[in-house]
Amino acid sequence: MPRLKEEDILELIKITPEQVEKLDYETAMERLEMVTNALEQEGTPLALGLKLYELGTALSKKCAAVLDSTEEKMLQLLGDIKNQSEAPFDPEKDGR
Repeated sequence: MPRLKEEDILELIKITPEQVEKLDYETAMERLEMVTNALEQEGTPLALGLKLYELGTALSKKCAAVLDSTEEKMLQLLGDIKNQSEAPFDPEKDGR
């Protein structure tokens, strides 16, 4: 990822925790990559680095929560499919 300009970094740290919660996974991940890139750049002032780190932590938690929720839904769906395939065939219920 190319070096971020200072104005891009300053715009990035304006993201509030409420805004982070509303982001979809892809956008949150994109912002997290930008934060990581900004933190890896030389010359980032300490105070700005701390704000970036806080934002990165919030974005990381958001991404993890979305992945956990998605995994839970997938496991539930797989369980539903497994239970359906193991259920005895009932012609009246299944309509066949």
